Amino acid sequence: MVDADRMLGMLDENEVIQVTQEMVRIPSLTRYEGLGMVHFMERWCKDLGIPVRIYPYNTDRANFFADFGATSGPGRYIFNGHMDTKPVEGMTVDPFGAEIRNGKMYGRGACDMKGGIAGILCAFKALVRAGFRPRGGITFYSDIDEEFGGTAGYYWARQQGLYAGYEGLISCEPTELEVQIGNRGCFVTAFETIGKSAHSGLAYLGVNAIHNMVLFITEYLKLPYLNVENPWFGRCTVNFEKIEGGLYLSAVPDRCIACLDSRIIPETPPEMIQQQLNELMDRLNHEHGINIHETSEPEGWRVRSSKAKAETIPADHPLTLRAIGAYEKATGKKAVISGCPGITIAMVLIEMGIPAIIFGPGSIAQAHTEDEFVPLADLVEAARSYTVLMAGM
Repeated sequence: MVDADRMLGMLDENEVIQVTQEMVRIPSLTRYEGLGMVHFMERWCKDLGIPVRIYPYNTDRANFFADFGATSGPGRYIFNGHMDTKPVEGMTVDPFGAEIRNGKMYGRGACDMKGGIAGILCAFKALVRAGFRPRGGITFYSDIDEEFGGTAGYYWARQQGLYAGYEGLISCEPTELEVQIGNRGCFVTAFETIGKSAHSGLAYLGVNAIHNMVLFITEYLKLPYLNVENPWFGRCTVNFEKIEGGLYLSAVPDRCIACLDSRIIPETPPEMIQQQLNELMDRLNHEHGINIHETSEPEGWRVRSSKAKAETIPADHPLTLRAIGAYEKATGKKAVISGCPGITIAMVLIEMGIPAIIFGPGSIAQAHTEDEFVPLADLVEAARSYTVLMAGM
């Protein structure tokens, strides 16, 4: 670990904070990312002599790659941080101010996930200053569109074969610097109940589709899969995230649509949930005549439904252990293993058979919030951890 100590000495911890600030001040809203982040990262890497690859998606969006070391052969790893952020409507802090107070930096993307990107870039700089060359190769990949489903970002990269040959990926999404060994899966779909319209004064002549949907949701929350537990991921979550129905005033609604987003654990694959769901719909249709069935989400709500199993690697996988060792060396703290509650690029790589972990500064509880922030201490510890982790590659 002597080399790691020397490389940590090359890391400018104040610069990690400064770089995060500079990137938070660059608007890069999902689907409207622009090229500001690309140009920033390009200048940074070119100043270090690290070649970059820029893949325009259209005139004002692009996926960004930087290759430190080998670009073929064994021993190559990806560090990933998406450049796009959630929208800024309703924020109670200046979304692009990058204000620092009470040991925290506020702004859109500070937590999710420009702090992680800053850690990668500053780790690169520390390694270059130390004269380090990877035994294999370290690729930094910053994608677009992650906050809108990844079609133009990490799924696009998979379609292009850009993950071929890599031995692992580290997603620097916010984890409070816990080492997360994979992602929950998802069961995302929509349901429709069909009723019969009638005047509100004669409501008994109609069939209220909203009332029927309420009965369905109530019974859905009793499905057995929601009681299963995993040591790293806990229980599945269930979120009926949108509901709409009704015709006009003084009328019984003849239809109702409800959208579901359930995040699932390894023990509850989509096939299990689908079976329980089908049995529930059959029972309610037979016993209560609620006319419930699956349907497409309202236009513009989601890109597509998705039913994907959880993807994980073992807690004692070599990549997990390397990240644990790097964190403990860099911080002097004991590492924590957990599972990611959301979906990240790691899920895509694990599904392909490429090991992946999630390991980054900030808390997912602060991502997408009205006062998004990242603790400054997390930024520094992330950059230190990435420096040590890269030093072993």
